[in-house]
Amino acid sequence: MAKPHPFFLLLIFWLLGHNLAATPAFTSHHKAIYQELLKLKVGNGRELLQRQSSQNPNTLLLANYADFLELCVQQNHHTYGQLLAAQENRLEKLADLPMQNEWTTYALAEVRLQVAMSKLLFGNRLSAAWDFRKAYLQYKENIQKYPEFTPNKKHLGVLQVLMGSVPDKYKWFLSIIGMQGEIKTGMANLKQATSKSNPFHQEAQLLHAVILHLTEPDKQKQALEQANKLASGEQDNLLFQFVSMHLLKKTGASKEALAIYLNRPKSSLYLPFPYLHHMAADLYLYKADYEKSIQENRQFLKQHQGRHYLKAANYKLYLAYALSNHKPQAQWYLQQVPKVGLDESEEDRYAAKYAQRQQPLVKPLMQARLHSDGGYFQEALHALKQLEITAATPTAVQAEYYYRKARIYHGIDSLQQALPHYQKAIALCQNTDLYFAPSASLQLGYIYQELRQPVKAKSYFKKALSYKQHEYKNSIDAKAKLALSAI
Repeated sequence: MAKPHPFFLLLIFWLLGHNLAATPAFTSHHKAIYQELLKLKVGNGRELLQRQSSQNPNTLLLANYADFLELCVQQNHHTYGQLLAAQENRLEKLADLPMQNEWTTYALAEVRLQVAMSKLLFGNRLSAAWDFRKAYLQYKENIQKYPEFTPNKKHLGVLQVLMGSVPDKYKWFLSIIGMQGEIKTGMANLKQATSKSNPFHQEAQLLHAVILHLTEPDKQKQALEQANKLASGEQDNLLFQFVSMHLLKKTGASKEALAIYLNRPKSSLYLPFPYLHHMAADLYLYKADYEKSIQENRQFLKQHQGRHYLKAANYKLYLAYALSNHKPQAQWYLQQVPKVGLDESEEDRYAAKYAQRQQPLVKPLMQARLHSDGGYFQEALHALKQLEITAATPTAVQAEYYYRKARIYHGIDSLQQALPHYQKAIALCQNTDLYFAPSASLQLGYIYQELRQPVKAKSYFKKALSYKQHEYKNSIDAKAKLALSAI
């Protein structure tokens, strides 16, 4: 058989290369798989992935999404080692692919970031930090080579915002590992990634809503609308329903959050999501439906295979039983708090500290707090009226009373009534580690920001940062730092 002339071989290779380049890197098949994964129908996604080439960077990326989502949603420490090893194996495969283009380097950065977040979730902080660094540098390199490639801007933007909110005392670590935060640049990148030209635009929209809600309190309504639009547009998407429920819960719209929970998709096609029961338990606790709160948290403890939120769930069970006058059950669950789980999340740390203090429950204060957190402000005020404050009342109780009253007035936009109560709470917390002072300072900063008094706002945000030891230091510091950057 005659051999073809070398020119024709070169032509064939050129045509093959041309056809490969002309083929969309993120195909309709990839999009269909991605949509299933984004809905948390991970089993469906994995089944569709079996029909795709394992040499395609997007196939490897989507396979990693499946493992990463399973780890995040279920937090099962029994499967952590196996799923993490599979993710790290994909990093090696991506690095060895012959065609290194924007999609390959993007997939490398995304998988590296997912590996970092998996490690962080399971407590491997140091190794996670170096993976975050590698992912960040890969995003930066890719965006320099391919500035018009919008997928790059999704998680690069998130990283820039989060690093920009790091307290000053940790900036030395970022400089050592070569990472820089810039909140405005990060938000701009994330906003650009929401463009429909990006195949991952819905994920970017979801992240943008969450970050906007966190960083700019005056734009919470916009963030909620963005998340709710995604959730209402795809009611079969469990991830969208979760984020909408989360943001509604955070802003005291617990009735709306509970409605989403009750109408969420419940098919066996979705990943089991135990944390939703824990969220629902809070929502029922806010409205004083203690029986349903107990049912939901017990269901969470039955299903959850992770180590986070165990202290918090037992603490909330204690509250539900105590507030419904079932003292033996309440005491039993309070005793479980130091025995179970980790105290890495703020929820768990607060529960651990509460159990350690062994202070008697002041029912009107707790009821006021729960009602207020859920947006039931009139019920919260009614609960506070049951408590008489005198000079003999313990300082901690007085401080919380004024703090709760301030939060209620703040919640119903009676800012001038909220101001003196926040200031009273701060004064009462002097020489204590009570979190009411830093939290009140943060809220005063928000109020003065809303009243267009930036100098006062700035002073209170700095005051919030100045408190050293309290249960909510991480989140309060991050919020104060973000608020300062916006002034």
